[in-house]
Amino acid sequence: MAPLLIITLTALTVGCSKEFSGTGKPVKPDEYNLALDFKPSVDSLRLKLDSVYTNIWGENYSVSAFKFYISKIDLINTDSNKIYSINAENYFLVDAADSTTWTVKLKSAPFRYNKVAFIVGVDSLRNVSGAQTGDLDPAKGMFWTWNSGYIMAKLEGKSSSSTAANNKFEYHIGGFSGPDNVLRKTVLLFPFGEYSEVLPGSSSVITIKANVNAWFYNPHDLKIEDKPVVTTPGPEAKAVSENYSKMFTVTEISN
Repeated sequence: MAPLLIITLTALTVGCSKEFSGTGKPVKPDEYNLALDFKPSVDSLRLKLDSVYTNIWGENYSVSAFKFYISKIDLINTDSNKIYSINAENYFLVDAADSTTWTVKLKSAPFRYNKVAFIVGVDSLRNVSGAQTGDLDPAKGMFWTWNSGYIMAKLEGKSSSSTAANNKFEYHIGGFSGPDNVLRKTVLLFPFGEYSEVLPGSSSVITIKANVNAWFYNPHDLKIEDKPVVTTPGPEAKAVSENYSKMFTVTEISN
């Protein structure tokens, strides 16, 4: 199988056509016909909270919390350069501790797709829109203040390499404006020759691995020993976001 292509860009600088020309009947409001099935992982292993893993730097660590937002989902057919944008007002919190959040159910126009794109995080408008509900409810533990906004992605755990109290490490990555913007657009090409066949009366599942170990490298070196805590917007948070935006890989398509 040919290697997957992953392109990651800053959300504010990416534009794409919203034109779409497909076939088939529109999806009924009470149906879903496409699912993104996220699999929290550590390299080739399924992530188990509080189990011990090793990062690229040889540092042992365990994970107690792993969460991230996705939004503004696009489905793409590269043969025709057509793009179908899922409702822009949908925001989904994927939480490794709650397997019911791993599957994101969507309604899409029937068509053949071979690429998916989404934003990792919550856009600036929602960050300053007051009290939110659903996955944006502050009770989810992913909101700082009305000034600082949402935590776009969170990774917490323990490591013997950490110099923080109780050997903890905490990466709470946020920031939505100006130079502190950590919103990232990730575009994933499907395995070679495979398509998501979204048809009337049926559903398609796109399985996406979310690899925790990707937080620690490429393009920025992140060693727990050197930086066990990043919990405020700024250059360090931006660097971590550039790493974790590459943690996604489409591993399987089921039609």
